[in-house]
Amino acid sequence: MRQEHLDIILEKHKAQPVGSGYIDIIVRRENYQNLIQELIENGFIIESISWWEWCENETECKYGLGGPQSDFYDGWFAEIPVDVDDVQLPKLNDAESIEEVVRIIEDKSIKFSDETIKFKNSDWLTPAIWMNVPDEWKNKKSA
Repeated sequence: MRQEHLDIILEKHKAQPVGSGYIDIIVRRENYQNLIQELIENGFIIESISWWEWCENETECKYGLGGPQSDFYDGWFAEIPVDVDDVQLPKLNDAESIEEVVRIIEDKSIKFSDETIKFKNSDWLTPAIWMNVPDEWKNKKSA
């Protein structure tokens, strides 16, 4: 039941898992705050954040290395080759946990050789949520 509930939450917020598990769940900018809130309020644990580039077509990506076509929008996601941001939420209540995950996303800055990209200034920079769930869980998309 709990895994099915997670799949319902992801679908509701148009969050797209890459592959068969629950890491790299790409979520567009207009949906990430509500997704994070609903996940945390339902007891799901967010482990890390990875980063993707939103592209109108797969040939226009500047930073990303490639990835899936969006299941919900006209365009593509390309994974940006940077380390994931681990999420540490020691003994925080739900509201504090939500605020911390949102802060990690909104404060994101990536330094490339010729420029620094900030989440707040780059509408194409897209977070992906890594969930801490049992390894045997496979997302609805892969079923």
